[in-house]
Amino acid sequence: MAQARDLRQAIDSMAGRDGPMLSAYVSVNAAIPENQERAYLVRLRDAMNDEGVPESLQDRVRESLEGETHPGARTLAVFADEGGLFEVYRLQVDLPESSRWGDPYVAPLTLVLDEYEAYGAVVLDAERFRYFVVSPLADAEGGEQVKGNGFRELDVDPSEPYPRGGMDQEPTSRRTEANVHKFYNQLGELTRDLTLREGVKRLILAGPKERTAEFRNLLPNEVKDRVVAEEHLDLSASEGEILDRLEEIRERAEHERAGELLAEIRESGVRGPGETIKALQEENRVYHLAVLWDLDGEVRWSDADGLAIMDVTREKSPYSGEPTRVRPLTDVLVELAAARGARLDFMRGENENTDTLRDEFGGIAGLTRF
Repeated sequence: MAQARDLRQAIDSMAGRDGPMLSAYVSVNAAIPENQERAYLVRLRDAMNDEGVPESLQDRVRESLEGETHPGARTLAVFADEGGLFEVYRLQVDLPESSRWGDPYVAPLTLVLDEYEAYGAVVLDAERFRYFVVSPLADAEGGEQVKGNGFRELDVDPSEPYPRGGMDQEPTSRRTEANVHKFYNQLGELTRDLTLREGVKRLILAGPKERTAEFRNLLPNEVKDRVVAEEHLDLSASEGEILDRLEEIRERAEHERAGELLAEIRESGVRGPGETIKALQEENRVYHLAVLWDLDGEVRWSDADGLAIMDVTREKSPYSGEPTRVRPLTDVLVELAAARGARLDFMRGENENTDTLRDEFGGIAGLTRF
């Protein structure tokens, strides 16, 4: 769980600093059309201008980010001040963009730390074994290398040598199969150790179909229960093709999970901005939110109370009488979810899940405890 420790240290380090400072969450995911030709640099420039960030600090931030042609992340969390602070955290999580000049804004990082479910991927055949993980923070450790789509390959070294003479396209003897069976038993224990160490909640098995099926049967139960996909994969494919295939599998598994979440909300949940925010902030009943990535709308926010006010005409808080300010609805949801310990899933793209969330649930919905 070194990745989680790094993220916790980042949160504690930033939250403990005095403002004013820039806290910016920049969407750099190349798969999002709005980020083509690095359009996020223009959006960040405009956001810093709107927030009143000093010009000299803006120049320093822009100069640093303009030099990165391949950020290697989905979201960049940028923290900077006039005293020399400049920290960038590379997140393998899609977060809505937001920028603040003032006190440190770490709610999105807290949300990622508490709620992100790391994916693991085992790629194997009769002779080869590789373990990849996608964790919230994209920085690599030691000799581990982060691939372009966020997969980080772990350096694994089984205590026994790989069995030889058992390539899946060749005839195999009973002795060879016995060696493979023994090898898989050992790898099952190794997979369990890596899965628990990295905090992997959802595991992909990929390789020749007969091999992944055999390996799955030999996995310890505590790991077997985390398998969400078992897919045929040709290990002779190029590195890029293997990683692209793993990302396709992961995205499909996430799509299926999102559909299951919406089905649960339909049975026992709340929907629409008003009902959902009331259940979240006043009743503390919501433990899992589903929100459209491109959700529009604004609400009033009371800094004194840490609460949203749905009536955008109310300039004073009905709770404390203190002044309120207008904030984007997505910013408020991130902050409330982090404060209430609720998981938040942003759904993007054009598919049946986003259609349901938009048309049936009004763009936002939540699964409730009672």
